[in-house]
Amino acid sequence: MSHKQRLYLYPFEHSNAFIRRTKEAFYELGYHPQSFKKLFALRNLFNRNHNAVVLNWYEDQPFRKGLNIVTRPLFIISFVLTLIGMRLFSNNVVWVRHNFKPHNVVKASILYKCVTGMLQIIANKVVTLEPTPEIKALVVKHPLYKDDAQLLSTMHASQQHDKSIDYLYFGSIKPYKRLDALLAVWPEDKALVIAGYCSDHNHAAELRQLIRARHLKVTWENAFLSDEELENTVACSRFVILPHDDNAMISSGTFYYALGLGANIICFDSAFARGKAREFPFVKIVDRQQLASQLDAVTYVGSNEVLSRAYHLYNEKAVAESWRPVLSHTRFT
Repeated sequence: MSHKQRLYLYPFEHSNAFIRRTKEAFYELGYHPQSFKKLFALRNLFNRNHNAVVLNWYEDQPFRKGLNIVTRPLFIISFVLTLIGMRLFSNNVVWVRHNFKPHNVVKASILYKCVTGMLQIIANKVVTLEPTPEIKALVVKHPLYKDDAQLLSTMHASQQHDKSIDYLYFGSIKPYKRLDALLAVWPEDKALVIAGYCSDHNHAAELRQLIRARHLKVTWENAFLSDEELENTVACSRFVILPHDDNAMISSGTFYYALGLGANIICFDSAFARGKAREFPFVKIVDRQQLASQLDAVTYVGSNEVLSRAYHLYNEKAVAESWRPVLSHTRFT
């Protein structure tokens, strides 16, 4: 594309590779994303028709950790003023809604409802990563965490990863992801590997107590894994378990990470799981009350078939093109 592009992204950098991969999708379309902070340059007051803003996890900001009784109210005031002022600097504010509930609090509060209500008014486009009847939104594709060249190289490799792990749970461990619900029904005779860190010491203690009390064959070192360690662990796993609660999250980065490494997925029932089970034959939904018998009945699909389907539906061009109608209504010079 030959136009000048002014696309401002929040956050611009993040430990979650979703942001890096989404920026790559914008580059594929010819945009050159900039830091959200640069939106508020004086010149943008007079060029708002040429500016677009894409917000990720923005509704979680008032609930960020590290704020105290004094700094949190000040931050919330600043947050609200920034939100209101955003439309003065851009006529195209895109809110990517990742979750139904905030991650850092137990449940949606009045403040959370006010924040999401304001975003609903100020954003002229709401985007989700999966279709959901609860939210009227445009839908874009979640990027895979492997680029196309890496996927094709893995698919055509002469030697595949040894599948030494039957069942894996991985990712940051938080109450809403319901590892506790999985451990409460996990069969005592089946080995489960947990790869992830739980920063909530009380929740970690509860999980360890549950493992001990039920005498489970669980391997878990409560520590961060390097990118290489995590990738090798997932690539060596036959099945990845997703026990997330329904209506907690709209999409799952864990799912797309596992998908890009050729793992099969086993889920507890949720709207997200039902959607993915319709899309992929290697995504299976199990009844937690009949987990033992249903695990034995799940048919494993080879990793090459998983990767082939992943590439077909979520290649870089497909992800980028899903963003085109979201951004196309903004006029650039």
